[in-house]
Amino acid sequence: MTDDDCRFCTDCNMPAGNHDVLGLVYRPCPECLPICGGCDGDGLFPSDFTCLACFRNRMAAVGLIPVLCAHCLGVIDLYPTPHRRPEVTGHDQH
Repeated sequence: MTDDDCRFCTDCNMPAGNHDVLGLVYRPCPECLPICGGCDGDGLFPSDFTCLACFRNRMAAVGLIPVLCAHCLGVIDLYPTPHRRPEVTGHDQH
């Protein structure tokens, strides 16, 4: 099946809801892509994502450390960090 024919996704990304912290998230479409062997397809991909450094800074600003799947880089967990840190650089700064 090609992604143009799929009724579940757009460009192999399937909407997965609204996460409390991450906002709108997507998952890879299990109809169009193989399921990740690292997280069994549980990795989430935030729709408001510019780059990994910006995402980590945004999470650190609210006191969280994202845990990413080693295979697909989807977010599989969020751990609290003992120290909140302000965003230091915006995306246009790096």
